[in-house]
Amino acid sequence: MTASGSPVSPGEVSLGKVLVYNWLLLLVLTGVGWLGFSGYHAFSVFIGGAIANLSFLFLKRDLVRLLGGPLEAVKPLFFMRYYLRLSVVVGVLFLLIRFQKVHTLALLVGLSTVLLGIGLAVMVAAKSIYSLKL
Repeated sequence: MTASGSPVSPGEVSLGKVLVYNWLLLLVLTGVGWLGFSGYHAFSVFIGGAIANLSFLFLKRDLVRLLGGPLEAVKPLFFMRYYLRLSVVVGVLFLLIRFQKVHTLALLVGLSTVLLGIGLAVMVAAKSIYSLKL
């Protein structure tokens, strides 16, 4: 994966492309939740996806900073931010589930948008590699 500022050759996956796929998948899954189930399910999918996508966005920002500067100076700050972000995400998810503000399975579907977005970006990159060889 490359940072979004660097040029992307065919077959490479950029973090910017993954972010776009994540948000598009979130919109599609939220729409499916709305049409197929209810507004409560769609809201739960959206909340889960928003939490996962925002966490991924902050991780991307921190990784670009980490890889762009001197490694030893930024490394401790990166790990502190990483664990702080993870703690906040876990805390928010705990509160949402504990007080039953969201449907748990729909929340998990929303949380999976990052994984699905990465998989989609890799499949698109693999398709471009395969089409170049033909």
